[in-house]
Amino acid sequence: MSAQINPVLIALPLSPRRTHSVRTLVGLSMAAVLFLFLGGGDLVTVLIGMGFAVHPVQAAVDRLVRWPRQDRTDAQALTGVVREYFYNAPEVDARSVRDLVRKRQLQVNDDGGGQLRIGLTGRRHATASGSRPEARLSYKCGDVGLTDFDRLLQNAERDPQVRRATTRMRRPDTGTAAA
Repeated sequence: MSAQINPVLIALPLSPRRTHSVRTLVGLSMAAVLFLFLGGGDLVTVLIGMGFAVHPVQAAVDRLVRWPRQDRTDAQALTGVVREYFYNAPEVDARSVRDLVRKRQLQVNDDGGGQLRIGLTGRRHATASGSRPEARLSYKCGDVGLTDFDRLLQNAERDPQVRRATTRMRRPDTGTAAA
């Protein structure tokens, strides 16, 4: 069973990437302003030196703590959005989010031979929480065994239309099931 599902255009829930911490840049600029206006006294020089010493620490914290946490959050949100359209699509991990941001396209394979493709289009969608990048999603189902087929049917029953059709077919009083 290798069915190609038509591509879908969606707005991705990705956080904006900043190469430098805004907090660090504001701190450094305030230290420079203090140095210029206060004339470079001893206390001011110590404060500015502390500002320049804190900058690499804050940059390291951004790279080692804040960005990986942000990537994990983005991966969970992206997996949720992808599963709204393709409920049996593979999970997107934090490394895949970094690859998507860097290369502007992503391909995630699952165990059964399925393939999820995400490509950024370069356009942005305006939303209530700001603008989000637009992406084209497509998913090709892989080989579906009996256990996978049961799991797909269980996941499909969350859809209200599928649930109504299933209950209609299971009712013994309607003669439409035999027809």
